[in-house]
Amino acid sequence: MYFLIPPSEGKTPATTGGALNLNKLPFAELNAKRNEIIDALVALATHKPAIASKALGLGPTQGDQLDLDRSIRTAHCASAIEIYTGVLFDHLGYHTLTARAKEIAQQSILISSALFGFVFPQSPIPAYRLSGSTVLPGIGPLGGFWKPELAQVVDTLSQELIVDMRSGTYSKLAPLPHRENTIEVKVMTLVKGIRKSVTHFNKATKGDLLRASVSSTRKFPQHIGGLDSYFRQLGFTAEIEVTQAGRPELIILTQ
Repeated sequence: MYFLIPPSEGKTPATTGGALNLNKLPFAELNAKRNEIIDALVALATHKPAIASKALGLGPTQGDQLDLDRSIRTAHCASAIEIYTGVLFDHLGYHTLTARAKEIAQQSILISSALFGFVFPQSPIPAYRLSGSTVLPGIGPLGGFWKPELAQVVDTLSQELIVDMRSGTYSKLAPLPHRENTIEVKVMTLVKGIRKSVTHFNKATKGDLLRASVSSTRKFPQHIGGLDSYFRQLGFTAEIEVTQAGRPELIILTQ
């Protein structure tokens, strides 16, 4: 089973470690696209900082974010799980997992990246500034840029159950095909008996789901039909619903 998760917009730069080596990242077939977007981002931040700031949505006090992009190829790298910070990653609590749980996480969690496509938790990357919603001069909307290549990567995972925890922004980079082994996670709550999407605790709940899954001694389910009972056994209120378009969703209900 694979869990697809978003990155964090905030990133913690590494203070030690070697420079970026794309050959150390998974899915070598993405390296041509990685080189293309890195070159475009570095050039933009270096030679056209005003345009870069606008494209990246930076404020007047965020010039250090451009420094990150200028030095993508030379900056220290650390594992992606150390670079990405935020609520989901805090609740996953990777560094407090057992060795066994870390190994499962490394094999089953794929982090969606606007700059690198997909990376595993231990993939060595530098900090950078680039959102999945950015329209990058010279590249255009990142959905159109990444979609063909990332669709091929998803195809290579097609023998496994794929649980999509990404936000809409990152789902657009690699939309999942409508197959019997792909499912999206929706975190919801009951308000006066009506289900409402959760906003504030959405990322926290997904981090909790990940932590419980990789820490469990239970085997991952092989089919979508077993997902709801699997997560119920891990202590969550879970059920599977089918949308009007015929796509299954894993609903996690919170208080």
